[in-house]
Amino acid sequence: MCLARVDFVGEETIERDGSLAELALIERTPAGLRLTDLFGNVTELQAEIQSIDFMESVVSVKRRTHSPSAS
Repeated sequence: MCLARVDFVGEETIERDGSLAELALIERTPAGLRLTDLFGNVTELQAEIQSIDFMESVVSVKRRTHSPSAS
């Protein structure tokens, strides 16, 4: 089974600590994205999905420059 990893668009990956790899679930939230890895660890990101590469299991995201406005 191949689990997804997150790469940031326009940012160089300096060090991969594993917190954005082996992702089992990615959810959209009002604040951005909620990532859950294989072990149930949750990471919240202020980011938007730009693309999903199913062949490489990579989700490319772009950090939000501002918080979404409250409706």
